Amino acid sequence: MPKDKSATNARIIACMREEFLTHGYDKASLNRISAKVGITTAGLYKHFCGKEDMFGFLVRDALDALESIQSEGTREMTAEDYDPFSDEVSSELIELIYEHFESWKLLVCCANGSKYERFEEELIDSETASNKQYAEILRRAGRSVKPLTEMEWHILSTEYIHLVLEIVRHDMTKEEAYRHMSFVKALLYPGWKEIFGL
Repeated sequence: MPKDKSATNARIIACMREEFLTHGYDKASLNRISAKVGITTAGLYKHFCGKEDMFGFLVRDALDALESIQSEGTREMTAEDYDPFSDEVSSELIELIYEHFESWKLLVCCANGSKYERFEEELIDSETASNKQYAEILRRAGRSVKPLTEMEWHILSTEYIHLVLEIVRHDMTKEEAYRHMSFVKALLYPGWKEIFGL
């Protein structure tokens, strides 16, 4: 993270965010960023090491918040008290997205060519691991959890993550996002509950 808290640094951050959101990581230009800021490209390198460093700085807040909420969910996962289908869980996810919306936009729509280009696939992998962990907890508690193949677990997670990220891809307002998630829950949750024996 850059140590320079000057007005120039703030201008650089604003310009690089605009550049990545407009052109994506692949086509983003350091020359355009430096021109908008009013400094040389060499001057830009005094603040950031390059495109990857810039992009990482812009998405770090979202990634840290996501990691925090995932860790908390894993800690709270029990057969008795944990309810992944509650309104509270989906509301927490929506609020997380809108607290860092531009960072999510960068990760979901603008990361091609960067080390974050598999962001959605990694979310799916994480969701799959979480679903399997929850299924095992329920199974040990005596629930009749349906056995799924690896591909079926993958499909279950993929459909959910893809539908959640439609919020970002389509620039929904928060009100639209809540309505969208109500539809997603109505569409998916009955089948999920049957799989989990709930």
